[in-house]
Order: sequence, then C-alpha cells, then structure tokens
Amino acid sequence: MDNPHEQMIIRKAVRDDALQIAEILVEDWKTAYRGIIDSDFLDSMSVESRYQREVKRYQKYTVAESGKEILGFAWNETAGEDPADCEIVALYVRSAKRKNGIGRALFQNSIDFFRAAGRKKMIVWCLKENVEARKFYEKMGGKTYITGSHRWGDRDYDMISYLYQLDG
Repeated sequence: MDNPHEQMIIRKAVRDDALQIAEILVEDWKTAYRGIIDSDFLDSMSVESRYQREVKRYQKYTVAESGKEILGFAWNETAGEDPADCEIVALYVRSAKRKNGIGRALFQNSIDFFRAAGRKKMIVWCLKENVEARKFYEKMGGKTYITGSHRWGDRDYDMISYLYQLDG
C-alpha cells in the first residue's frame, strides 16, 4: 500500500476487529516499549489473552482500516478530570504502517468527535520515556501538563500528559 490514504477509512470498531486490535497492541508494546517496560512483563503478553480483554470493549474503539486490515485504532472517552473533559486513552498504529499519516488521521478524528460532543479540553497520557509518542503528541499541538505514574506488572512507570485546547 503505497498511499494508505487512498483506501483508508476510519470507522467505529466492530466485534470482528478485536483480534487485530489485540495483535496491534501486543506487537506495539513488545517493540515500542522494549527497554522502557520490564522485559518479563512484555514477554508475558499474548495476543490470545489480550483478545479476551479487547473483545469485551471493542465498542470503545475507532479503527483505521484498509481493505480488511486494521492499520491502527484509538480509544476515546468523553469524560475526564479537570481541566480536561475528554481523553484519548489509547492510540496505536501497526509498527510497519507508521509514518504514513494513520496516527495523525486517527488523532484528528478523535478531536472532531470531541468537538462535535461539545468538549473543550482533551488530555493524552503516555510513558515519559516513550520519546516517539511524545514527539507525535507535541507535533499535534499538545502542551505538556502534569506527570503521574501507572503500574504494569509489579513496577510503577513515569507518565506525562499533554493538554489540547479544542475550542479555539
């Protein structure tokens, strides 16, 4: 696929998408987070167990698709803690499909969705050490906001958030 935009559509996920969502998530974690998240935790991840989680919440996702292949997905929530009133909980693109505008298209779709719902400020969290994601969120206009931590396995990891003004 030379130009993914020619054939790419963005739509709400359906149940049949859950397996590909799980595949993307596990692949991305095992590649992008290697050296950030403990290897034991990453090595314990499996598509089968992740599928069991994703099939229960596939309705939360918006997917970018070309043909029958899911290229990436976003999880949007229209609730949030002050000052944000909405959040992109997750945004993933297949490793082999990155740098083709898929993440940008999913991100913009999320903003359009939130604006249509009357939301004013969006927050996105990512691992502080995930330099690639941080560059993307900054390029998309995010302003660093607060830091925090999240536990995966038996370790806490530093997180950073980005805030986006949607009404101006």
